[in-house]
Amino acid sequence: MRRATLYAGLLSIGLLLYFKVLPAAGLVGPSAQEEVEATARALETARVYGAEPGMPAFDAAGVELAKARALLAAGQAFGARKAALEARTRAIAAQREALTRREDERRRAQQVVEEIDRLLSELEDAVKAAAAGRDKDERNRLITIMKESRQAGAGLFLDFEQNQYRKVLAEGEAVKTHLVGAKLSLQAARKKG
Repeated sequence: MRRATLYAGLLSIGLLLYFKVLPAAGLVGPSAQEEVEATARALETARVYGAEPGMPAFDAAGVELAKARALLAAGQAFGARKAALEARTRAIAAQREALTRREDERRRAQQVVEEIDRLLSELEDAVKAAAAGRDKDERNRLITIMKESRQAGAGLFLDFEQNQYRKVLAEGEAVKTHLVGAKLSLQAARKKG
């Protein structure tokens, strides 16, 4: 029984050395240079996901990566590896933050697009109601209002389909204002007739 306990203890010490101490010392696993390169790729991935300067995790990862490169250039592999691992942790946090922000923008842009779609449907109904019994010139004017409104809405729909959520959010209010104005014009035209 004592022998089994001794073997189990030696095995746990061996595993601790192999998985914790030896990689930290650089004796097994990737080299410090490979760690720094992997960290640079993680930071670039965060940028591709939408992370940008000004985001705390992204900025901190950049600082740590620069520190790791400087330590590597100075020949301090242990310090470079430690800084690279810290930078990678922050780069992964920046990736999460960027993906979360992009998903939030997508949801808000989807709400804008759905609102624009609803307004366009209401506008089409208003055009049909206002055009009933009108002369050709008046119907053409009403149809022109509808065409212009569809163009404005279609631009936002296209931006949404092309994942340009910030553009949808930036231009959404102007399109809504245009559509509401067109609807009010149509309602006024309907009351005239």
